[in-house]
Amino acid sequence: MNPTYRVPYTNFPAQYRGMEKEVLAAVEGVLATGSYILRDAVRELEKELAGFLKVKEVVGVGSGTDALFLPLYALGIKPGDEVITVSHTFVATIAVIAHCGATAVLADI
Repeated sequence: MNPTYRVPYTNFPAQYRGMEKEVLAAVEGVLATGSYILRDAVRELEKELAGFLKVKEVVGVGSGTDALFLPLYALGIKPGDEVITVSHTFVATIAVIAHCGATAVLADI
């Protein structure tokens, strides 16, 4: 059976069109000030996101790899520990587990 329809996973161009002016203004503001790292724009994003998520604090990080590593580090994951994760994942997931010295245990979902 060959379906004649396709459901797109996501439509980034359509999403962008809905917020293009706001995105461009934000990017231009950062570029105009040269405030790229740990500046007002980052603090404001963290504050707004914390409010949206109804949590006390949000910390912006430099990459998805950092975002995976920091919770493991905060939990005290160390050599000898096992971390269960999905087998269908990006290599960074396994890399951060190994970086902590732990063993990745892959679970098929």
